[in-house]
Amino acid sequence: MTDTGTPGWIDVDLTMPGTEYRALLEAALRLKSLPQQDKRVLLDGRAVYFMFFNQSLRTRSSFHTGLEKLGGHAVHLDPANGIYTPALPGQEIPYATERVSDVARVLSQYGDAIAIRMYGEPAGWVYGGANRFIHEFAKHADIPVINMECDRFHPCQALADAMTMHEHTGGDLRGRKLTISWAYSGSWHKPVAVPQSALLSAAKLGMEITLAHPPGFELDPEVMAAAQGFATESDATIRLTHDFEDGLTGSELVYAKSWCSLDMLPADRSGTVDEAGMTALFDKHRDWRVDERAMSLAAPGAAYLHCLPADRDQEVTDAVIDGPGSLVFRQAANRLHAQNAVMTRLMNPAGMP
Repeated sequence: MTDTGTPGWIDVDLTMPGTEYRALLEAALRLKSLPQQDKRVLLDGRAVYFMFFNQSLRTRSSFHTGLEKLGGHAVHLDPANGIYTPALPGQEIPYATERVSDVARVLSQYGDAIAIRMYGEPAGWVYGGANRFIHEFAKHADIPVINMECDRFHPCQALADAMTMHEHTGGDLRGRKLTISWAYSGSWHKPVAVPQSALLSAAKLGMEITLAHPPGFELDPEVMAAAQGFATESDATIRLTHDFEDGLTGSELVYAKSWCSLDMLPADRSGTVDEAGMTALFDKHRDWRVDERAMSLAAPGAAYLHCLPADRDQEVTDAVIDGPGSLVFRQAANRLHAQNAVMTRLMNPAGMP
């Protein structure tokens, strides 16, 4: 639920019970399998307002295309150039910004949902700042607010990943061995949203999870505690290792990507990122790269996952990401289907199969 009590999609990886999440996964798979003619009226006449404070290829195109395939209409609002930039109290600039509460109330008069992507620089790299910004929209909106990735969670990606793994393995994910691993990148500008959502999702699905990262790349303690709680309910297991090769050994599904160090982010907007320290920490672990030798440590026939965009030859080699075990483009395809399920659930729950 949003802060107004309206159904929303913000922190669902953290807050949605495992039973409900598993039911949503099954419903998303059923919706994907329906003939297009049965889906094209599910959101007939609905309008969704999209705001991207960050770059986007997959999220923008899959949301817009998916909504149109369901009969809805996408309205893109450019927060940097096309509209007065939504701002929180105390961060407003006369005739350049507009208070979030006003924007949320106005859009609630016109359409049926608001979707927002924000992390990193637009929130001053303050961990949780972007998440709070999206919640501020939800506090004042009378229509659902969708998190298209913030600095804490990427719930749309996690649901698409779950669909992909479910399809790849042939069904129930309980007991399947998943490694979520940090990987080196030449850029530290990557939030922890994807690994945190992936961990919470996998814990709800009963998987055998290995979380692998060098010291200094720990995830949010609240997320770790919640994941353990979900794991207890679903009989999942969570193992932590700081050894890259140990993390990959025996894994059936290898999800390896880079993320920043939370310890080096500022506590508030008056601070700055410790860029020198962040870069040095990244450079110390250049060997955390998924290549054919690394994949040979995993189980025979192991699959490779990445949310994209991937930093080729840094996070992963071409031989792996373009190889027969790569699921990255199926993940990308399932973004559309996962988000169609989310939008249908929020705007026409009776239409969910």
